[in-house]
Amino acid sequence: MSGGKKVWKLAAKILGALFAFVLLVLTAVSLILAKPQPAQKEQSSVRQPIAASPAIEIQSEQDLVRLISAFPAPVMSFMSGSGMTFVSAVSSDITVAGGFGRIATLYWQTADGIPLILQSIYPSDALSLLESGYHFSAVLGPTLFGSQSVRMEKGDSIRIHTTTDQALYVLILPRSLSSGIPSLCRSLQLFTVHSDE
Repeated sequence: MSGGKKVWKLAAKILGALFAFVLLVLTAVSLILAKPQPAQKEQSSVRQPIAASPAIEIQSEQDLVRLISAFPAPVMSFMSGSGMTFVSAVSSDITVAGGFGRIATLYWQTADGIPLILQSIYPSDALSLLESGYHFSAVLGPTLFGSQSVRMEKGDSIRIHTTTDQALYVLILPRSLSSGIPSLCRSLQLFTVHSDE
C-alpha cells in the first residue's frame, strides 16, 4: 500500500510541475504578444506627422464619415447589419513623442442595451495610451484584422487590442459578453474615406 501512495504522490508532483510549466508558457506568449515587435517599431517610427485639429463629436451614425475622414488611419467600427446601435463618437488629439496623435472613440450598444467601446489610436506604437489596471487573461484574444489580439481584464471589463502598421485598435466590453467576443470581432471592420469621395 505504501508503494501505491508513493506512486500517486509522484504522479501528482509531476502533474503539478507540468501544469506550472504550461501556465508559464502561456504567460510568456501573452507578454510577447502584448509588446510590439522590433519590425513594428521601425515602421511606426517613420509615421507621417499630423497637424493638430479640433475635436470632432458626433451623435449620428451618418456623421461617421466626417470623423473617419479626419482620422490619419483606418477607423474600427461595426459593419452595417451587425445588430449594434450607434450611440456617439469623439475624435481628439493627444500629445505623443514627436508630435500629435489622435484617438477616435466610438460608443455602441448591443440590442439589449449593453455598452461597447471601440477605439482607434494613432500612432500604432502608442500602447502607453491604453488605460492602466488591466491584467493579462489566460484566454488568448481572437484574430483581429489579420493579427493575434491580446485579451486583458480588469474587474468586470474585458479589453481586446491589436495593432496594425497604421494604428492600435481596442474593443472594451463587459465580462458578461465574454462568450460573444469571437462573433463581435467578426463584425468589426476598418473604414477609410478617400479624399475623392
